[in-house]
Amino acid sequence: MNISKMVETHALRNPDRDAVIAEDIVLSWKDFNLKINCLGSALLQLGVKKGDRVALYLPNSPEYLISYFAVTRIGAVVVPLNIMYKSTEIKYIINNSRASIFIAPAKEVRENILGILDQLPTIRHLIVIGEEIEDTLDFSQLIHDNNNYSLETLDCAPDDIVTIMYTSGTTGTPKGAVLTHSNFWEQARLMAHYVLHINDQDRFLPATPFTHIFFVFGVLGPIYKGAAIVILPRFFPDKALEWISKFKVTHFCGVPTMYIQMLHHYNENKEKYNLHSWRFAQSAGAAMPEELISQVEANFGVGYCECYGSTETSTTCTYERLGHVKPGSIGLPPHNWQVKIVDDFNREVPLGEVGEILVKGPGLFKEYWEMPEETAAAFTDDGWFHTEDLAYADKDGYMYMVGRKKEMIICGGYNIYPREIEDLLYTHPAVLEAAVIGIPDETRGEIPKAFIALNSKMQVDADEIISFCKNRIAAYKVPRIVEFVSELPKSATGKILKQKLL
Repeated sequence: MNISKMVETHALRNPDRDAVIAEDIVLSWKDFNLKINCLGSALLQLGVKKGDRVALYLPNSPEYLISYFAVTRIGAVVVPLNIMYKSTEIKYIINNSRASIFIAPAKEVRENILGILDQLPTIRHLIVIGEEIEDTLDFSQLIHDNNNYSLETLDCAPDDIVTIMYTSGTTGTPKGAVLTHSNFWEQARLMAHYVLHINDQDRFLPATPFTHIFFVFGVLGPIYKGAAIVILPRFFPDKALEWISKFKVTHFCGVPTMYIQMLHHYNENKEKYNLHSWRFAQSAGAAMPEELISQVEANFGVGYCECYGSTETSTTCTYERLGHVKPGSIGLPPHNWQVKIVDDFNREVPLGEVGEILVKGPGLFKEYWEMPEETAAAFTDDGWFHTEDLAYADKDGYMYMVGRKKEMIICGGYNIYPREIEDLLYTHPAVLEAAVIGIPDETRGEIPKAFIALNSKMQVDADEIISFCKNRIAAYKVPRIVEFVSELPKSATGKILKQKLL
């Protein structure tokens, strides 16, 4: 088993069909496979062995995909680093994973790597894309010089490591989730056959960084079926809409804030875009406000699908079936996953009652890299993974996220779930983005506070927002404080970072 076999399969079956589409280059499956073989051969020449870690510090690009599959083809392990990371973040991940090869663009190497290279003792070779830098290796030259067009794909065991993906570290030291070839293969098959409704003539535009677990959904799922990957180096709403129009994209995935920005831009510039090819829109990473789902479907003319998962589950472990959407729901488990909602004692709760989501399935990570205590704490004694996400199920089994366990607000003895308030705020025409957190209160313990970014052409004050909420939800849920901001803080994937609002 080896996930790079997916590329080999299409190189033999459809060698001349488009595989990778970027602004300045299009690679057929044959060309894509050859470049993977050439770089894989170069890495072998540099002494990379099965199980060695190779760090990829790259934007979404053809070079990222070539590097990823070259590393996996020879049985080595990918360590992805978001291109937004700076020296301190890079140093921790490289030294923790003990990566021996580092592949990065010249600009970022100069800005964030050269100054700390002496603090990265395990790095043997630095491979650079772009301008030449002394004492480094040139990416293009390595491919040119190692023209082994028939490199054999190493047959890995299902449990062999394919990647170590580091969590965001928002609640402590980043943890490296160890994921296997089997995890990714089974999840790619789930995406391809059940979730995406995709075929080998489709074109998929993933808007999130390839370094995120969205990679399984937005790259491996389409590649499993032979669909082309359209590369957007970095998300901007106008560029995403332009790429969908220009490259006749059929499938798009992103996080809710991306759709919010795209809707806002599209409604002011409809005449610029032709979105007739686009038919499938997927969202994950955070709950999509109910109000926005109908707007996405109506404005873009697409079918909408929401998925739920995490790095530790190799992406999706529940999803909405296309055409069978219950607004606000994260859907049902796939056929090969088990999901249950439990109380603090791991006992299943009745329908309609909120509890923590626990999961079992083929995408479940192997362990946290060299953190046995954290690994043990993440599982129940009988192997269920604690997601720390809160949800409830309806009579049909559809689940509805209410927030993270650590984000629940306890106000005067009442449990408040921020998502309910956020969903309501999104129905106000002046609200572009909203986030609700709990802040300390001497009398009630905690009270809800709302942070709101307004639509550019509308104005509203805090009293109006509070009055709007009072007329629609119970008094104890109404935000006591409203703060207006120009923009909510976000991660590199576009997910709102509530910890930065505290």
